[in-house]
Amino acid sequence: MKYTAAITLLSATIAAAAPTPSSTTILGYAVPSVVKIHSINTNINHPDQRINTIRSGTYETSTLFDIPIPASAAGRTCGLVVRAQEGGDVVSGAGSLDVFKNLFTDLASLEQGNQRDQLLARVVFDPATGLYDFKRGDVTPKIDAFPCPAGQTLHWEAAAVGELDVNIVAQDSGYAGAHVPNGLSVAWW
Repeated sequence: MKYTAAITLLSATIAAAAPTPSSTTILGYAVPSVVKIHSINTNINHPDQRINTIRSGTYETSTLFDIPIPASAAGRTCGLVVRAQEGGDVVSGAGSLDVFKNLFTDLASLEQGNQRDQLLARVVFDPATGLYDFKRGDVTPKIDAFPCPAGQTLHWEAAAVGELDVNIVAQDSGYAGAHVPNGLSVAWW
């Protein structure tokens, strides 16, 4: 009986921290179609194939994303997932990301600026799982579970948190259905 209570408590704790529901089946993941690194210092954006969100001294970058949500996600629930488990991924310092909604409509043509609008969530890296968990005490997440905007493109930004925060994570550019994509993605269930 003690073990059952402990397992139930552990399961509830894991479900509260997990970026996606543990009791549902994930039907798919949307990955970014465009990724750009935004220099906070120069306000210039450049294309990249990884999350490169850093704050260290006077140097700071954020990562901008266009994430098309497919029509097959219609009527489903979506949620942010960030994973860092590739060999070259580097997460140190605060190991945290603030995720913002942005006002740009076409990241591919956005050469400068980030047009940051609204804070959607704060996530913190868990080295035991390789996933970033929602940090609910600091920010009430708006993208842990939300109605999927099927057929639309999300315009998001990942920004550093704290004085020293390094998140350099390879970004998968496709999803084959076999695993959680590395980098930032949107799951639906």
